[in-house]
Amino acid sequence: MKQKINIELEEEIFQKLHTTCKGDDEAIKEYIIQAIKHHISQDSLSDSSEDKENLEDYLNKGQSGSRNYGVKGQGW
Repeated sequence: MKQKINIELEEEIFQKLHTTCKGDDEAIKEYIIQAIKHHISQDSLSDSSEDKENLEDYLNKGQSGSRNYGVKGQGW
């Protein structure tokens, strides 16, 4: 289901969009949709890389050979 959203743009941004899309309103809408999709996909990629870094930090916290190292059972 599509939802409608209204936003206000600064004049400079609107002029750049207008120039880039050659004044075509449908092209401007599609450009904005693609930019948002791209931004959201980049956010989800950065979130997953942060999770990996957190896991690496966790695994590196414990000393090798201790029972607190890594996941349960490692370091024995």
